[in-house]
Amino acid sequence: MRMKPVFFSTFLLTAAILSTSVAQDNTQVGLPEGAIARLGKGGINVMQFSPDGTRLAVGTDVGLWLYDVPSGKETALFTGHTAQVNALAFSPDGKHLVSGGSNDPFIHVWDVETKSKLSTLTLTQRRNKSFALSALTFYGRMLFGINSSRKITFLNIDTDRELSEESFFVPSYNTIFSQDGSRLAAANPGEKIEVWDTTTNSQYATFVGHGDGRDKDILTLAFSQDKKILASGSVDKTVKLWDTQNRTEFVTLKGHDAWVTAIAFSDDGNIFASGDARKAIKIWDLESQKERATLIGHKNTINALTFAPMGTSRYSGCLASGSADGTIRFWNPENGKELTTFATGHTEWIKAVAFSENGTTLASVAFNGTLDLWNLKTRQELITLTDEHSNAAETVVLSPNATYFACRGSEGMFYFNPGGFGFQGSREGVDSNNLQFWDIATGKKLSLPWLDGRISDSAFTISPDNNILVVSNDQGIRAWHLNTGTELFKLNTEQPLSVRRLVFSPDGEKLAAISRDDIPQVWDITTQRDISPPNVENIRASLFSPDSSTFAMIGRNGIYLWKLDIDSDDKPNNLTFLPGKLNAKRNKVIFSPDGTILVGAGSDFWNYPIQFWDIKTGRSLGILSGHTESIETVVFSHDGKTLASGSADGTVLLWDWEKITAKRKENIGE
Repeated sequence: MRMKPVFFSTFLLTAAILSTSVAQDNTQVGLPEGAIARLGKGGINVMQFSPDGTRLAVGTDVGLWLYDVPSGKETALFTGHTAQVNALAFSPDGKHLVSGGSNDPFIHVWDVETKSKLSTLTLTQRRNKSFALSALTFYGRMLFGINSSRKITFLNIDTDRELSEESFFVPSYNTIFSQDGSRLAAANPGEKIEVWDTTTNSQYATFVGHGDGRDKDILTLAFSQDKKILASGSVDKTVKLWDTQNRTEFVTLKGHDAWVTAIAFSDDGNIFASGDARKAIKIWDLESQKERATLIGHKNTINALTFAPMGTSRYSGCLASGSADGTIRFWNPENGKELTTFATGHTEWIKAVAFSENGTTLASVAFNGTLDLWNLKTRQELITLTDEHSNAAETVVLSPNATYFACRGSEGMFYFNPGGFGFQGSREGVDSNNLQFWDIATGKKLSLPWLDGRISDSAFTISPDNNILVVSNDQGIRAWHLNTGTELFKLNTEQPLSVRRLVFSPDGEKLAAISRDDIPQVWDITTQRDISPPNVENIRASLFSPDSSTFAMIGRNGIYLWKLDIDSDDKPNNLTFLPGKLNAKRNKVIFSPDGTILVGAGSDFWNYPIQFWDIKTGRSLGILSGHTESIETVVFSHDGKTLASGSADGTVLLWDWEKITAKRKENIGE
């Protein structure tokens, strides 16, 4: 574990149109009622330097960040987007910045100097369809934007008026404009690239040639500054250059050993860069089509690349790279040396969260197995555990008091879609890693030799007292004492290797397992007796009440409540069913501290609220909105005052539970 400087901010997006100022604390920008803070900045989708090279705009899953390049400090967070920021552009004079993205039917126009919103343009939206703005560019004072309705909007930036709108039969959200907006390139889900002339609304060229089968998928596109060359990167691990004047393939460049996920041309058009899903960035000479350098330093997939303009101060002509490892790095493209790690905190996909016992810190684990520890008073990042990690953590477990951290991951390839939701993954040529187990307080990786070879495909959990590690494998469910390695017990499952989640009761006396067939099993581990509820199937999530007296199972059509009192036949009784459609999955549902409310992840089309259900009636008690992607975990602090939610948008939201419950009672007249 290492200490590191942190560029840390917390924030929350709402559908309301908000603005920010230079003096405003970015940790509080856009927070809705009930929220205390947001930890993290969201995964990187797109980046661009201002024309004078003094600013870097970064579109993330939760907002638009503006950095001052000479100082490396973030100067603004622009909110008001209803979801991810996937498209942005500076005006030629650098005074205006525009942004938009998925599930957001607006183009937002910002004043760069005042850090304020100038206007919002409403775009055409297809009925009952998700929305995405996939590309933006300026031509003089004219702004071009293309959306998922396959329409290009032409906007006069001085009058904020829409001048016209043209329809294009573009079958993909993977689209880019040439710098002057006169060309539009779009990649099909397969191997075809279509180039359109936006001035005549006509198809200009079609290019085909990447890979076979799945390998033909194109992940990234880029025009050269003079629009004579179009570059495409693919799952086939190649970069192809296309001659847009002669409408032919120019050259195929090989050298990457992973999917090509990002491409950018330099300002002078002499070189270009390509990044891949195994952390490498390559610099190519355009004239000779030869590789100049390979840049190594990132620890995960390259999400975005952009070159600084030539002739600007300090970082003139440098390459900026944004990665799924949460960092932005600057490079000298001439010699391949890293100039600086420009920014951190742009995490992708939070998978687990836990509070310390004393409530002073919070631990969060990202998709790649990297753990961050946060000071809840200052809301700053304290430490990052990155000594060993994986490209993607298949299973992550935090002990309930954030003492231990366990992770099993894979070193495969992962690509986060910069134009929408989700990711693609491949475990090509790799196997899952064995379990990594860490003591968070000391930052030491613990050696558990008695587990060797037993957890390659398994679920695991840690007891509330931190003494027991439980693992499911092909021999059933087995438990060991963490300090001594002594095997404590073994439980037989319905189907070995089929357990997808294990959970302890708060008192540590019972253990529940959900199989991959969605069938629950429960054991009293003091006696190793099976006390499973009868005839309960199709269970998405399971959890124990805070006092360990009730076992709740979330099914497709409602909630099963299983009272764990032991009757004369030594079996639990009192199974109750509360009807209602719930969207809870795995660790995405918990009891409120008083045991009266279920709190879980919801889904409403492209919105991702936190939902509440009354445990007595099963009726909905309302929602909290704020995350832009699916909620992966929810957990209460040990004093019951704070609710934390971790999301695939790469952030953790902290909520004031007392204010939330008080507001709920006020609304229902209690």
